[in-house]
Amino acid sequence: MKRVYTSEALPEVGHLKNVLEQHGIACFIKHEQLSGALGEIPFLDCLPELWILDDAEWPRATRLIAQQREPVAAGPAWSCRLCGQQNDAQFAACWRCGAADAQP
Repeated sequence: MKRVYTSEALPEVGHLKNVLEQHGIACFIKHEQLSGALGEIPFLDCLPELWILDDAEWPRATRLIAQQREPVAAGPAWSCRLCGQQNDAQFAACWRCGAADAQP
């Protein structure tokens, strides 16, 4: 068994666990329930850790984690075909008229 990731954010560790499992890598979260012990136990001993069961999967697991942690590049802004409103890339529908699939 090898630790592949540690974070203060349990939801992030849980997401990465799901990613690894979707790729067939058996893993578990250590210290998942220790946040309630903060103050009684040193905080570094309470951080959630993601561990894999098969050491041979370590290179693939760390590569998948690195890919998930890369910032997502924003695409170009787009104009709505229906109302002409300029929308930022993160919008899947026009924020002015609400038209879905209004992107070119």
